Amino acid sequence: MLVGSAAPNPASAAVTWQLTDDAVSLGMNGVSPHVERVAGADRVWRSDMVPTGTAVSLCTDAGSCSSETLSTGGGPVSDFAVAQTASGPRAYFKRMDMAANTQAVYSAACLTADCLSIGPATLASSGMQVSKDQKAWGVPDPVRLPDGRIRIYIVESPVLNSSCPEKVASYVSADGVSFTKEAGWRLEGGYVDTEVLRATNGEWLMIMANGPGCGSRQQLFVSSSNDGLVWSTPQVLTGTDQGRLDPTGYETAPGSNVFRIYYAQGGAGNNFTIKRATLKIGASTGVTAAGKSSKVRTTITCVKGKTTKKVTAVNAKCPKGFKQK
Repeated sequence: MLVGSAAPNPASAAVTWQLTDDAVSLGMNGVSPHVERVAGADRVWRSDMVPTGTAVSLCTDAGSCSSETLSTGGGPVSDFAVAQTASGPRAYFKRMDMAANTQAVYSAACLTADCLSIGPATLASSGMQVSKDQKAWGVPDPVRLPDGRIRIYIVESPVLNSSCPEKVASYVSADGVSFTKEAGWRLEGGYVDTEVLRATNGEWLMIMANGPGCGSRQQLFVSSSNDGLVWSTPQVLTGTDQGRLDPTGYETAPGSNVFRIYYAQGGAGNNFTIKRATLKIGASTGVTAAGKSSKVRTTITCVKGKTTKKVTAVNAKCPKGFKQK
């Protein structure tokens, strides 16, 4: 089923995005999913009101998901995500402190390669700690930058007397433990639940939703950037037939311009189901912050005997001895 498609402004007409629901039934409920590709399967964490606050499942490409056990080493956590730091994989999440009346972003070292067990939690930054009653805040998205640092994108609401108050801030860290806020806003106008799908110098891609007060139902959007700081105006991907939020995903192969996306779909009452979709990008991902298209990159398949290679570049050509398929 076609979910939706988008194209940037006419100056960037070479770039198109298309999101299509996959024909799978995952059998997972919850919100704020995070996916990591592991050994031919997808590990999906999501907030699901279980004792740990976060449920985990391992899903095959066919969409069959089996439950796993997460050990948090403490109280419940939510908005769980994983990033690869210089010292190894690290989990990032939100945790409530009922005694202190706060909610904050913490991180913890993954004690196992699959990050199903984590160590003691460390507060990421005093700037990422607010009253537990503050709405429209959180959903941290940790991203490894091209230079090895970790950046967290997070939703903040500096003005609360608005139906659409959300802005996206960012914090950066050299070690993935202690974070400092970066100046300005990455996005304004009520966008939430950001997920960076590609973080490459000159070619960044982000998928997100709009805030619950910014329309009749939440929708998914896509934006691009040259540096991860200044982003193009988000382009809508989905309609309002269903509420869609909390997207997460990864590129199925480097340079393929095809991404597997998981997101939460709202149902009756406060019930949410985890869905899976495929995002495809057109001829080029190079949309600058100013909305001008960059040079077009294409992917070709090259063969030499039984060896096959894919080449992605401007004016892509096969290596010596290979022929284009």
